Amino acid sequence: MPILTGPEPLTPDTTVRPARPGEEDAVLDLLAEAAAWLAGRGIHQWPHRFPRESVRDQIQAGEALLVIRNGEPIATCVVTEADPGLWGDRTEPAYYLGRLAVTREAAGAGLGNTIIDWVGEKAALHSKAFVRVATTRDNPALRGLYERRGFEHVADPPGAKWPTSLYEKEAGSRQAEDFRP
Repeated sequence: MPILTGPEPLTPDTTVRPARPGEEDAVLDLLAEAAAWLAGRGIHQWPHRFPRESVRDQIQAGEALLVIRNGEPIATCVVTEADPGLWGDRTEPAYYLGRLAVTREAAGAGLGNTIIDWVGEKAALHSKAFVRVATTRDNPALRGLYERRGFEHVADPPGAKWPTSLYEKEAGSRQAEDFRP
């Protein structure tokens, strides 16, 4: 079952909703912008452009999400209920968060953290035990972000297509830093 079936507020000025058929380019453009920004910093964790079919399939499954502000997409992510390619056949119910990208224009305001927390809250609401992420092992800044968000390193799977680190945190858990004034 998808994490979300219709739009809902994410922040006072943004809405999160499932990406719709025909919005493949909106999702692909957000991912390509993030990939180019990462590549400019010497980090090659994503392809220049993801395959259209993969985005189309995620949209059809209700897994690809868009964050909208003033009618324009400013972030995207994918939330699934399984990732056997990296996580194997885990039996604990979880949401798997991936392909999280925020436009450069919206970066730096904590939107990525808001999305991560929102997925955790939805996971708890839908009786999921964990939120899980896979990130490149070669991006210490991103790994540090997830660790600061309360994710624990689980493994570095040797058979992954790219150097990968797996992280998880209990659904609904938030870090103390979220409550600072």
